[in-house]
Formats: sequence, C-alpha cells, structure tokens
Amino acid sequence: MTIKSISFDLDDTFWPVMPTILKAEEITNQWIKKNYPGTAKLLGSKDVIEVRDLLIKKNPNLLNQISDLRKGMFFELSLRAGYSNDESTKMANQSFEIFYRARNDVVFYDDVIRTLNELQKEYSLGVITNGNADLKIIGIDHLFDFCFSAADLNAHKPDPIVFEAVINATGLNPKEICHVGDHPINDVKGSHDCGMRPVWFNEKRTEWPLPGLSIPEFSEWKNFKILLEKKF
Repeated sequence: MTIKSISFDLDDTFWPVMPTILKAEEITNQWIKKNYPGTAKLLGSKDVIEVRDLLIKKNPNLLNQISDLRKGMFFELSLRAGYSNDESTKMANQSFEIFYRARNDVVFYDDVIRTLNELQKEYSLGVITNGNADLKIIGIDHLFDFCFSAADLNAHKPDPIVFEAVINATGLNPKEICHVGDHPINDVKGSHDCGMRPVWFNEKRTEWPLPGLSIPEFSEWKNFKILLEKKF
C-alpha cells in the first residue's frame, strides 16, 4: 500500500534531547539557587530520587504525565526545605515555567525543517511522543495534522494505545502509515507490531539490535525522503 501519512517521534529524532534537558535544568537550578536557596541545597541530594519514587508510587500515571511529575518534585522538595505550602506551590509553578521554556529551546538536526516542509506537500504528518515538548512553542505546530503525547493518552510508546490513536486519527489502514523514530523498541518495534511501516532514525549509526526484524534506516535527514520513496 502507498504511504499516505507519516508520524514522527520528537526527542532524539528531530533534535538531540539530552543537551536541551541539561541546559534547561542548569538554567532552572540557577534560578532556584537565587530565589529558593533552601530548595537548591536538596537538588543534588538523595532527596530528589526519593521524592520522585514516592510520587510515582503514589500515582503511577505520573510516568506518563512527566510535566506534572517535575512540578510535583519541585513542590515536595520545597516542602522538605521548610517552605510553606503556598511558597512551595509558587516555587514549583515558576520553576517549571522556566524549565519548560528552556526545554523547548531545541536545536534541530540538519535538514529536519526543510524535509518536513517538503513532506507536508505530499503526506499527512503527525507526532507521537513520550516527552513533553510543545510544538507551538517550538514553532513547528503548523506542519502537523495531529499530535499525541503520553500525557494526552495516559500511555507511552510502545503501548499499542499510542499507535492506535494515530490509526484512528488518520482513518487509514496501518500499512498506509509510516512511523519514524530513534528508539528500536518504543518507535520501531512498537509501530511495526501495530501494522504500521517503521523507519529507524539511526543518527549514531549503531548496529540494529533486533535480529529477525529488517527495518529501513537513515542517519541524516537529507536522505529521508529519498529512502521513503525508494522503500515504500
């Protein structure tokens, strides 16, 4: 069947995510040190992991609601540092706003935007992400017809619920949908098992880790459209 729609992962597919997150955390931590020094003293301590684990144990859905998880961690750490409930709420909201702004200040891999602009002329495009990047803040929301995050669906890849959301949104046969992502399990195998046609973004040029499953791959975005037309 001819490909009519393409869904994409975001983090480590359109941009490298760790430099973005580390920079966002550094900016946020500097603000906390200046405005909430008591909380800042806990940022590098065992309290961070302890608070995270306790929040997830209390509400496992926070594994999908990662923005709420981060805000909850800011709040609980501030309480532990001796701030009042109101002060901790204010701190959590302000800290997350600072973090989120920087988290969406991404640096695209070469040729991503040019490729998306070309693809938009021929295909329905969409996003499915386990992360919390905001397409509108980043400035690329106009390129996509649909977007599903783990928070939207309360499920994360490779859960079939995520890929079924794409199939239902497009109204297409799964074989008419290509999914592109960097993760061999979450993106590639997950979409393959739901009947979609995956392509692996292998930016690091590593060896394919799943024997028995042959998947088209590319490492530079300038080559994606050529690969798509050749393989499908």
